[in-house]
Amino acid sequence: MNQASLYHRASAVQRRDSKQIFQEYMKVMQWRADEHDTLIDIGSGSGNVLMEYIYPMLPAQFNAVLATDISERMIDFARKNYGDSERAHFEVLDITCAQLPQRLCGQFDHVTSFYCLHWVQNQKRALLNIYQLLRRSGGDCLLVFLANNPIFDVYIELSKSEKWGRYMTDAVQFISPLHNSSDPGAEYSKLLQEAGFVNFSVEIRNEIFVYDGTQNLKDNVKAVCPFLERMPETQHEDFLEDVIKAVVDMKLREGDINARDFKFIAPYKLVVVYARKPNEYLSSMIEEAERLAKGLN
Repeated sequence: MNQASLYHRASAVQRRDSKQIFQEYMKVMQWRADEHDTLIDIGSGSGNVLMEYIYPMLPAQFNAVLATDISERMIDFARKNYGDSERAHFEVLDITCAQLPQRLCGQFDHVTSFYCLHWVQNQKRALLNIYQLLRRSGGDCLLVFLANNPIFDVYIELSKSEKWGRYMTDAVQFISPLHNSSDPGAEYSKLLQEAGFVNFSVEIRNEIFVYDGTQNLKDNVKAVCPFLERMPETQHEDFLEDVIKAVVDMKLREGDINARDFKFIAPYKLVVVYARKPNEYLSSMIEEAERLAKGLN
């Protein structure tokens, strides 16, 4: 996942879905009347989705955008390619850290995240931190990530093999925590409620993406696969060939079975979350008024 330049070129599905979903939810997001919004993006990767698709759609007078990622190499790449953009900043951040930098807490009107949170096993901590990033006066978040995807099943299958198992002992850590959930929408709704969010919606979308040729699929896998960097580079192509074989065994190929090259159909479930943080100042005033009323009775 640290191959920033390859991810930058091979992230077609991420670009397609993120742009479409942000356009949809712009209509319901809580934009400031003065248009001086601040936004933080979680898991920005190479920066292309945020800077090329989301950034241009923000209110004309917005204050700032902060792109964050756990990978220093990704942030360096994003800063190099987009660092001259007005009002855009780039910073390394682990959204599951035990304690957020204090200077970031309560500083944002919006939190977005596209194709990142399926890498996060501790969803509870991630949501608590997202809640803290939003202003005490309220704010909202738009989170888009995978519930399940055929590549997760490929990881599980290859991790059982003698050939690749030693490089993939922790494969389960790189599979969406909702991958095997019987009701991912209800499961995530409970986490949002526990974190303090209100007026939230969790939509599970059934999507399909077609990879046009084996090399296209290999490039996409190579861009996000966390196991390749553990292997000698001389084994990378062999591993990718085994990925292709596993996908063929799953009957996801399309076209003439005798063709040298073919398309792959990848069905996946996408989680789309929109949630709001309540106005903590107003909530405190209401709680205080209720406490005083009880005291007078």
